[in-house]
Amino acid sequence: MAISDRTAPAHPESVESRIGALHYDVGCPTPDTSQRLFDEMDFQRAVQAYLWAYPAVSFESIRSVAKNDLGMEPFDLGIADNFVDPRSLWLTANDTTIYAFVNFDLSQGPVVIEIPPGAIVGLVDDFWQRSLVDVGLPGPDAGKGGKFLLLPPDASDDAHDGYYTVHAHMHDHNMLVRGIIVDGDIPDAVQRIRNVRIYSWSEREHPTPNRFVSISGARIDTRPPGGLEFWRRLSRVIDNNPVQEHDRFHMAMLKPLGIEKGKPFQPDDRQTRILEEAAELGDAMARNVMYENSQRMSGATAFPGTRWDWVILVTPRQEAENYSQLDERLQYTYGAIYLSPGIGKMRPGPGATYLQAFRDSAGNHFDGAKAYRLHIPANPPAAAFWSLTLYDTATRSMLQNPTNDAARSGYDDLAVNEDGSIDLFLSPEPGTGPTSNWIETVPGRGFYPMFRLYSPTSPLFDGAWTLPDVEPA
Repeated sequence: MAISDRTAPAHPESVESRIGALHYDVGCPTPDTSQRLFDEMDFQRAVQAYLWAYPAVSFESIRSVAKNDLGMEPFDLGIADNFVDPRSLWLTANDTTIYAFVNFDLSQGPVVIEIPPGAIVGLVDDFWQRSLVDVGLPGPDAGKGGKFLLLPPDASDDAHDGYYTVHAHMHDHNMLVRGIIVDGDIPDAVQRIRNVRIYSWSEREHPTPNRFVSISGARIDTRPPGGLEFWRRLSRVIDNNPVQEHDRFHMAMLKPLGIEKGKPFQPDDRQTRILEEAAELGDAMARNVMYENSQRMSGATAFPGTRWDWVILVTPRQEAENYSQLDERLQYTYGAIYLSPGIGKMRPGPGATYLQAFRDSAGNHFDGAKAYRLHIPANPPAAAFWSLTLYDTATRSMLQNPTNDAARSGYDDLAVNEDGSIDLFLSPEPGTGPTSNWIETVPGRGFYPMFRLYSPTSPLFDGAWTLPDVEPA
């Protein structure tokens, strides 16, 4: 074969693409085409970075609100001592649990957490919402109480007598603890949480007493923001933490957009425009993944033939056998916060399992102007308690209604049917059912129900108990 026969064909002078016609001069992109290709490349990378970064920006938003809106300093604990108010915007928080949370930074050195004995369910996550350790009933202390020593990434792995020693992979962390209400004693659950301690290892001999800041009734918004502020918060997380091996490609994609570890975030006009547009499209994609992605994922349906899905389809470490769970993580963290082995567990025991539905029995999205009924069969499989909470589809936070109450639970004095089952009514007006079993919806607002089972029991997993679809009333 002659050399001339192996010559490649000439590159076309113009190529049609999804971003318009691309023009070339002897195979090289023209200046206009070159700029459009760089802009599109950076935009695509920014959109994917938005989806990847969502769990970290979500936790950074909690940290930012705690500091700037609530005046919380390091090691201060925010406590919902009178439950979380639905007027606060928290991703799928509920108003049936006594919560407390604390942010801490291991770049300042090791941290000690003391968990008292008793009915406490807690967890520690890093800012990617990857589980570090569970505490309390689902933790190694198994409800007997204990001290946890959290070591920063560059510390040695030496164990210390009397401590559960845990080695972290990053600096920024958030701990959540729940006080389980026993025999209706709410003050006891609150006090149990107030006995939690967290302090620096260097102060272990004489730790400074923790300050508790009530978040009940606080009008705050802890959701990730839109626009440039989303990226500003991501930049802070990146700058304060070691770059982990599996994130290095994302660091490279963010660099042309003005986000680089060790450098201030000062985007120019071009970068600002791309980042703002990417945040807008990224949020739309994330919303689509949350509400529609279960149909693309195997194992999402909780009960065959129903609209109920398992809320948590991501593992505590966000890893599958052959890939990292990007979409599974996004589906959960766009609508919720915190992961641990004790949340979404698929076996009986301490912890919690959640179900959610985005459509009624007829396959329609839930409309706040309409009336619905949920029939809960007798003996819900929860050794601790169960609850049903309504969330606003726009905010993914508790539905804000005139009654300021978005939930019912096994703690409530509900009307019970003769066979032990319970009917809950979801509607803008009470209707003919007992008002104790009614949750108010809001015309003009979409919503979705989440059913929680704390300390689930075997009938949930062996098919002996199933939750029927929510029905139009």
